[in-house]
Amino acid sequence: MHIIKNGRQMILPEKSIEKRIIMVSKQRKRSLQVITIIILLLGLNYYLGQTYTIVAPGITVDLKEIVTVENGSKHKEGSFFLTTVSSRTLNIPLLFYAAVDPYVNIERKEQMIPTGWDMQQYMDYMRRWMEESQKIAEVVALRKAGYNTQILGDGAQVVEIMPESTAKGKLLPGDIIKKVDKEKVNLAEEVVKKVSNHNIGEMVELEVERQNKTITVFIPTMESKTEKGKSVIGIYITTLNWKPILPLKIDIDTGDIGGPSAGSMLTMEILNQLSSENLTKGHKIAGTGTISLDEQIGEIGGVQQKVKAAYRDGAEIFFVPERNANDAVKAAEGLNIEIISVTKLDDILDYLEELK
Repeated sequence: MHIIKNGRQMILPEKSIEKRIIMVSKQRKRSLQVITIIILLLGLNYYLGQTYTIVAPGITVDLKEIVTVENGSKHKEGSFFLTTVSSRTLNIPLLFYAAVDPYVNIERKEQMIPTGWDMQQYMDYMRRWMEESQKIAEVVALRKAGYNTQILGDGAQVVEIMPESTAKGKLLPGDIIKKVDKEKVNLAEEVVKKVSNHNIGEMVELEVERQNKTITVFIPTMESKTEKGKSVIGIYITTLNWKPILPLKIDIDTGDIGGPSAGSMLTMEILNQLSSENLTKGHKIAGTGTISLDEQIGEIGGVQQKVKAAYRDGAEIFFVPERNANDAVKAAEGLNIEIISVTKLDDILDYLEELK
């Protein structure tokens, strides 16, 4: 081949030309491979984000920092801790994180968030549950301390029906549940408790107000996806028209923390501030569990992550609902933290009474 360069004619061997062609071809091939890999990684990242979330140990909060009871005492050694889980949209870096950390779980989004909801809607709903849990904790603690209290509501309003719910076609968003098994309910928490008292597969009778008409529906229970062994009917509900009547002012600022699982520890912090004694005996005490108006402590999700978070932040004792106890004990293997299984508020108080 003849090439003119600087006015001179040059001759390139045919083999050099072939080598250059091969080099250009290899460079193009590598570029295509890199672009393909990038596209695949972006696609995988998008799929993971749309389909999965990770559940990891969250923050712990010293409750004396966010709970203030009128005429109460906050200046006592020791602490009651609120424990949380952290839930984030899954991506490729977090996938590797979950693979190496035994306390991090990967969950499908539909197991946590109702179909058609985004994370913001779900978090708003969980914050409403936190508000309800706070009010119940306030009522229970004040009653335990000897005060007269009252908490009223107009029933449990249906917010959403899960796709797999046994209530599908029987309940509608906006329905107000007024009775469960012929017993009047004022609060969403009462509905949850009465339904969960049934065996899985048993029929629940609900009296419902719909567009100013009262109807009765019968719905079989199903097993909760997130809490094994717990009976649910697959609906999201919230209390309609809260009316708490309390003799003392109690301020609780949980910020963006949502859900009802801090109820038992909120109750203990309020009691501790009202008590002339120090219920913690100077210890760092964490725990989890819902609280009901009859002082029962109910099961929750994410117990393994909460145990790890409590241990990480220095808790010595961890109170856990009885139905979560096995998972909590497994999570605590090798960790210097004592797991105490409880079913009611008095179980916690009795244990602390004997604590040195």
